[in-house]
Amino acid sequence: MRTLTLQKRTIAALFLSLGAGMRAHPLLGQGAASGRASIIEKLHGGDNSAALSLAEAALRSAPRDCALLSLKAVAHAGLQQSQTALRSFQLALTYCPKYLPALEGAAQIEVSLGDTNAVPLLERVLAIDPANMLAQSTLANMLRSEGKCEQALTHYQASRPLFAGHPDLHQSYGACLAVTGDLQGALAQYKELLASEPNDRIRYDVALLQWRTHANDDALETIAPLLADVKQVSVLSLASKIYEEKGDTPKAVAMLREAIIQAPEDVDNYLDFATIAFNHKSFQVGIDMLNVGLQRLPKSAPLFVVRGVLEVQLSKSDAAIADFEQATRIDPKLSYATDAIGAMQSQQHQNTAALAMFQAQVKQHPGDPLLHYLLAEQLARAVDTNDVAGLDAAIAEAKQATTLFPAYQAAHDLLASLYVRAKQPKLAVEQAEQALALNPNDEQALYQELMARRQTESRAELGRLTERLKAVREERERKESNATQYGLQE
Repeated sequence: MRTLTLQKRTIAALFLSLGAGMRAHPLLGQGAASGRASIIEKLHGGDNSAALSLAEAALRSAPRDCALLSLKAVAHAGLQQSQTALRSFQLALTYCPKYLPALEGAAQIEVSLGDTNAVPLLERVLAIDPANMLAQSTLANMLRSEGKCEQALTHYQASRPLFAGHPDLHQSYGACLAVTGDLQGALAQYKELLASEPNDRIRYDVALLQWRTHANDDALETIAPLLADVKQVSVLSLASKIYEEKGDTPKAVAMLREAIIQAPEDVDNYLDFATIAFNHKSFQVGIDMLNVGLQRLPKSAPLFVVRGVLEVQLSKSDAAIADFEQATRIDPKLSYATDAIGAMQSQQHQNTAALAMFQAQVKQHPGDPLLHYLLAEQLARAVDTNDVAGLDAAIAEAKQATTLFPAYQAAHDLLASLYVRAKQPKLAVEQAEQALALNPNDEQALYQELMARRQTESRAELGRLTERLKAVREERERKESNATQYGLQE
């Protein structure tokens, strides 16, 4: 994003500081103001060495002059001495904690260094000058880079007037909306971007969001111009997903096969093919394609995990466990292989072993939303409705999954069902609605909302929900029929 340079912005702020209010500051030397203009003149002329000499001379008689310390910092920055400049700004802030030019200068250096210390500095700037849109946008980007999109949204919204000239900022705002689960809001932003800054990358993102919000016809229309270039593997992969959701499995498979031919070492394409095979109960065909992938990528842990999942469906438990264990050997940090073994144990009613495995894995990978979800699911199986402590434990794990990944639809579904069991219908409705915002055809969310509203005194929504659930079930049955119709051939 284009921004004013450190020198230009800080010097501009320092010009404003030469007024009577600054000269009257009790911590500032009274004779220093006349020397500041000369220093600023040298800085404007690009003579940073001369400006530094003048600033150091003036500071000998006024060592606590925050303006002089800041000018010295600007001169150091101009000489590419960032750390020295930062120390000078920090010294100014020890004497004048609310001195805006020093706060802004220090923050800009911290941002350029990629240091998270920029965040509290930017927050201090905004506490003094909340209308500073440059600080708002910079703080938003810093928070996003730290994975704190929820906090970043407010600052992106405050810097909206900058979007017209900074499409990257606008795109970052849309990306954060998507990360926090507001897919419709993200789609609206990306559509605006496509209209104002049309390019293939934005067009792809619009189609992706349309697919994720189940607007598949719109997604195909959006992505159509990109399909003219069959070398764009990501486009072929997305088109495959769209066609599959529309029920056109032959086109979905054709697109995915072309993607695999174009990029035979792209793991995701093999995984997508395996997903289609799984959904159409063509497990061996999926395994055969994964075998092709593993010939090229023999150290791909995800391919071993997914092959193991398909082997489970064919009752090849020994082969599945061998694949899960191989995945763990390749990548010990990968939790999915252990998750799969736990899921197998759960399916085989080895609930105690599965629960212990998930609890141990959560301790090792506390930031993994899938593990928290699996543990919540296992806890939910293990407790009855009267076990308040057990339900609370399951709810806590499911909530953690949604906190780590706000767009985790299955976790919202599970949380809604747990709140129904805990007789907390308002919270259940809230979670169901969040799941439906991610997928309007979420049958589980509709059912749980229906159950929750039956627990409340207000039942006005029951008829609408019942009809909606009926329509969704009919659509699901149609898709299941389509899945049976299209069995993948080897």
